[in-house]
Amino acid sequence: MEDYFEGARPGEKAQLPRAPGWPGAPVGVFVSLTRGGATRACVGSATPLGGTLAETVGSLAVQALHTDRRHPPVRRDELPESRIVIAFAGPGEAVQDPMAVQPAREGLLVVTPRGTAAFLPGEARTVSWALRQARRIGVLGPGEDATYLRFQVVTLAEPARAVEGSDAMP
Repeated sequence: MEDYFEGARPGEKAQLPRAPGWPGAPVGVFVSLTRGGATRACVGSATPLGGTLAETVGSLAVQALHTDRRHPPVRRDELPESRIVIAFAGPGEAVQDPMAVQPAREGLLVVTPRGTAAFLPGEARTVSWALRQARRIGVLGPGEDATYLRFQVVTLAEPARAVEGSDAMP
């Protein structure tokens, strides 16, 4: 991510070490930056983007800096206080009523002709909040038909960073 601020631009491929394609069948991937326990930026795809896992994660990490419509672009000075979280999405299961999703444990995907919005487990405290966010960013219009999917994730998170000046261990 630091390379992004050193001159790399969106769409440019970062120089990544050689890595295997995928350790198993490709799945959807989401890359989030969190700060103080709150989501600062999150982008991803519920379906594999193609390429290797390393290329997918690298591309999404750069996109997370500037393409999350719910948040302003991430500034370089925010990176030291941010954690990277990678979520691997399981297959979506269609639900008739989005209120049936348990947002603390399940992801919610909102799909309309206007676009898609994904909310990872724990990102939304309530489904109502997630739907308001989908409306705010223009994915879901008033009374518009949408497809809702619930999905499970496996999450890998960077360790919490010690706050400078605290007695916390790194």
